[in-house]
Amino acid sequence: MELKKDISAKTLGMVNTLALKAVKSTANSACLWLCHQPEFPEAANKFKKVK
Repeated sequence: MELKKDISAKTLGMVNTLALKAVKSTANSACLWLCHQPEFPEAANKFKKVK
């Protein structure tokens, strides 16, 4: 049972890391479509390089 908890904790940690990298990537890029830029969440503003 302990091994299963360890594996799930590592998996969740990797998913969390990937999600943070995705937020940082999208925070610093613009939408490729010329006519549509969706609303950006206020919580993700802290990951922007240029404010």
